[in-house]
Amino acid sequence: MTSLSISGQTDVGQRRKDNQDTFVCSTIWSASSALLAVIDGVGGYAGGDRAAAIAKESIERYMVTPTGDPLSMLREAVVFANNQINEQRQQDRRLGQMCCVLTTAVADVELGKLYFVHVGDTRLYRYRQGTLDKLTYDHSLVGVREDANELTEAEAMSHPRRNEILREVGSTVHRVDDPDFLESGETDFLPGDQLLLCSDGLTDMITQAQIVAILNQQQPLEKQLEDLIHLANEQGGNDNITVVLAKNNTSATNRPVPAASAKLDPAPTTNQPLTSTEPLAYGDFSDKPQARKSNLGALWFALGFILAGVIAAVVWYQYPPFEQADIATDSLDKAGNQSDSTRLAAPGASQLDSLLQTAYRSKDHQLLLADDTIRLSQPLVLSDSLQTILGNGKLTVLMPVDTAQTQPAVRISRHGSANLENIVIHNFKTGIETTSDATLRLSNVYFKRVGQPILTAIRQDTFRNSVVAVSIQNPPAPSQPTRR
Repeated sequence: MTSLSISGQTDVGQRRKDNQDTFVCSTIWSASSALLAVIDGVGGYAGGDRAAAIAKESIERYMVTPTGDPLSMLREAVVFANNQINEQRQQDRRLGQMCCVLTTAVADVELGKLYFVHVGDTRLYRYRQGTLDKLTYDHSLVGVREDANELTEAEAMSHPRRNEILREVGSTVHRVDDPDFLESGETDFLPGDQLLLCSDGLTDMITQAQIVAILNQQQPLEKQLEDLIHLANEQGGNDNITVVLAKNNTSATNRPVPAASAKLDPAPTTNQPLTSTEPLAYGDFSDKPQARKSNLGALWFALGFILAGVIAAVVWYQYPPFEQADIATDSLDKAGNQSDSTRLAAPGASQLDSLLQTAYRSKDHQLLLADDTIRLSQPLVLSDSLQTILGNGKLTVLMPVDTAQTQPAVRISRHGSANLENIVIHNFKTGIETTSDATLRLSNVYFKRVGQPILTAIRQDTFRNSVVAVSIQNPPAPSQPTRR
């Protein structure tokens, strides 16, 4: 049995003449990860099936080659699909209202992660140990009320306005950072977990309890698909029915152990026998005057070393760290006087990419920069999979490889909190560029010789009859010790 099982199926249902649904169900990048999607062409408009086909082809094409973290790629793929559909709408008036709704995901059993993006009323569920959890929120009038517990599942399934959607793919041009377009997230995908993506043709016909009853039978995925679609048709089949299933077949014992929890061999205890292949040097224990003199010298050396450390600590304590960073950046201005070995000390692109991949997969999504100086040819991007950038304790200086480059040092494309700490941004035309509704938190961050420290982009049509308030919060620094 493979570590990841996947299967998908679509059916026209009992009432429709054509099937405007489609799906994606294929391995991607490796045998342990899969690209999944359920796409529902919006009925009632010409070209719903065409919109679904464009979305499928666009997402598959965009996701062929890994170019970043999976969640950011999925978000970009859906925006790409949206704009491709919209472009076709503009070119053919007969398709002027075509659009679709979709849920797409990347499931990775090796990392134990699930990344997903969702627009509309298609759904994503995770089945774990007999419990079915709905991971997406419906973008529909009735779905919003059901998710808010204002309607029961039975009331929502029979509501006359259940098919009125609030968001769709293709009706207008979008950007990745548009706040009211797509919903995205990531969560665990553990051994034994099963995923179910479906169109509303399934969930308008059968309840979650009926879905659980079928998944509980532990049949092959193909048999589960047949049973789910058969039951939906048996109970009315009012719409096209599409279902994609994926199962994590890995064993819990085969999951990689995080470094923090890895077991270390215990140190030998005093009651363990001492073994050695070297003879004991009994002469080392003789009471010779020379040995006593040597030990006394070592003692004085140790005391001197400790005293020097205390003096260094006092000097460090008396002067704030930014003064040292200031000196460091001043010396870095003289790029022509730097030796090649100094420039090579900064991490290369491959090393930085490796650090980014580690940060994407970490639980706290933090990028830790251990080097004192990093030269950037591309911006550091805080996406949905990267929340925090931390410099080292003495401040990490970010500098451009070429002072003529116009890209910012840091670009923020995530929603929610974005954090920078212990960073000096030096010699950039723009320090931080935020293109999203992120909450930016800066701690111990300095701008030196930066043309525009923080740039925020606001679309012209974002606000109508609204007030945009900008608040810069600078909490008071802790009191410094009195200098003697």
